[in-house]
Amino acid sequence: MKYSLRVFDAAGLVQTISLEGDTSDGAASIARSRGLRVISIRADGVARRRLAQSTALGGARFNVELFARELAALIDAGVSVIDALRTLGSNERREASAQVYRDLLRRLEEGHSLSAALNFADDVFPPVLVACVKASEQTGGLAESLKRYSRNSATLQALRARVISASVYPAVLLAVGSVVVLFLLAFVVPRFAGLLEHSGHELPLLSQWLMAWGSLVHAHGAELAAALAIVVLGSLVALRRASVRNWAADRVLALPGIGEYFRIYRQAQFFRTAAMLVDGGIPVVQAFDLAQALVSRADRAALVLALERVRNGGRISEAFLDCGLASPITFRLLTVAEKTGGLGPVLDKVASFQEAHVSRAIDLISRLIEPAMMIVIGVVIGGIVVLMYMPIFQLASSIE
Repeated sequence: MKYSLRVFDAAGLVQTISLEGDTSDGAASIARSRGLRVISIRADGVARRRLAQSTALGGARFNVELFARELAALIDAGVSVIDALRTLGSNERREASAQVYRDLLRRLEEGHSLSAALNFADDVFPPVLVACVKASEQTGGLAESLKRYSRNSATLQALRARVISASVYPAVLLAVGSVVVLFLLAFVVPRFAGLLEHSGHELPLLSQWLMAWGSLVHAHGAELAAALAIVVLGSLVALRRASVRNWAADRVLALPGIGEYFRIYRQAQFFRTAAMLVDGGIPVVQAFDLAQALVSRADRAALVLALERVRNGGRISEAFLDCGLASPITFRLLTVAEKTGGLGPVLDKVASFQEAHVSRAIDLISRLIEPAMMIVIGVVIGGIVVLMYMPIFQLASSIE
């Protein structure tokens, strides 16, 4: 497989090269054997797909995780922040992303700190990254803070990708089944209705209903297709609004069984991000405040109450347990952290425990929902076919 690597050459210049390798680590080892220092690496096919997507969509979102990883690598190599941003900007192909680098450089040259420059571009850089950088400016560990943020982002993206991949097959199965049903109703059923309407035999009631539905879909197919397209486009536009996304998330959380796992999934993201912030030197209450957008709205209200109790001198473990934000295991872990002072690693363990719980649930639900959907779709399509052929069987019996 081909990999695209961004490296320092012998002269200290940044270059982008392509190498063949079985794995990304193998390609990186080949580059190091040639005296090159690796900044970042990605599969060539992924890079081409991302570039094609950005061209087709008229632009793509700024990759904050990649920005943090590459900036940390350059700073680790001894490059100043301004020179590192200038280097990354000069290697950026997309104009929108290059403009982000230019804006950051302009803010820095005006005398602003890096955290302040990132905060000006709050539509690109999340508050969590700004807080990490701001804390590191006081401690002097900017590169390590950026690495920590990059690792955290990669972990969260891996969990999101697992959830999305588990829903792809059921979605495709549902779409294909729906297309087959619509095809039967719009084209096959009306033809059978035309053959049977002059047979002189009364059709079974269910078959009459099926023929009526088929005639309706066949007669108003264009209108139904237009209505479906309007609904789909309207849903996509509506989902751009935060209020609609929050409403949809609330509906998912209200689903029996699945809603609880979705809540745990969002709490895992919250604890993972809070652990990163605490390890970066940010006070606990401020870390929880910065990460609160990752939980559901109901948990967010509970979190506000819990943090108010903590500000008033209450213990984190008891506040979280009383407000429904901690399971018994999480409560025990937080209690240990309060005694030892190692809250960051404990929050990381809580997140890992919850992510493992969600992963097991995803595996179980995938095993159950896929055969269940196949059975339902098979019954629906088989029912349509049987109801179409029942009048023919009756007609054949009467002839005999």
